[in-house]
Amino acid sequence: MKKFLKVFSYCAGFTALPLAINFIAAVPVVVFFMVLYPLPGILVGNPDPFMSIDLNRVMQSSIMPSLILSGILTFFSAWAIHAIFKRKFLEKLSFNKTQPAFIAASFLAGCALQMPTGFIVSLIESAGVAPDLFEKYSENIETLMDNQNIILQILAVGIAAPLIEEIIFRGLIFNQLKKNTPISVALVIQALLFGIAHLNVVQGSYAFVLGIILGLVALWSDSLLLPIAVHVGMNLSGVFLSEFESGISDIAGLVMLIISFLLAPACMLFIHRRIKEVGDLT
Repeated sequence: MKKFLKVFSYCAGFTALPLAINFIAAVPVVVFFMVLYPLPGILVGNPDPFMSIDLNRVMQSSIMPSLILSGILTFFSAWAIHAIFKRKFLEKLSFNKTQPAFIAASFLAGCALQMPTGFIVSLIESAGVAPDLFEKYSENIETLMDNQNIILQILAVGIAAPLIEEIIFRGLIFNQLKKNTPISVALVIQALLFGIAHLNVVQGSYAFVLGIILGLVALWSDSLLLPIAVHVGMNLSGVFLSEFESGISDIAGLVMLIISFLLAPACMLFIHRRIKEVGDLT
């Protein structure tokens, strides 16, 4: 029982850590924009802009910088927690060297996963399943991505978020679970926690499936570099699709979707087989 509580506390604590840091990081960023926007008026002696701050503008401007700051703070908080309890941190993350071809194939697999995921979600939504959940999901995505600077989206959603999520879920949590439970159980639990951490049933559901895929890639490669590449590829492709989707014709979109459905499993199969072959040779 003592061992179970220890593992449970570790996994639950590090699942909650990024969520807590998100709220903490948002405070100074929101304050910064609340001061920044009325500042020109205040500097010329006009206090009116400060009295009529557009809170919607402030909150929208704060999203991406908050995500970037949250990623940085989460990393150093996790490091500090391990240091306090005299536990190894970087060693747990398994940043083992791997072949560039595997990283490239993983990134390509992640890029290819985005469109099939969106297509399946759209099909389920069109079928009228849980319309309230899908409406809430659409609102969340719209709030996150609309009217955002593309560079900040790339840094926050495309790089910072997947990097810190892989460190937490496939690095710390999955490694802790593998030491204390059967591999299959560890794989499912880390994916379940990854889904729960998204705080949205629709996004959490496909995040669970993605968590299984990322966990498998981590197992095959024994390195966090490949799941990071998959995750970054998926998030970056989501950023660019969100930004430029309106300019893609229906025919081009259909061709891209078909290619994605074929390319994603092909890349995963390549990664699995080639890593196995390299392992057999060594």
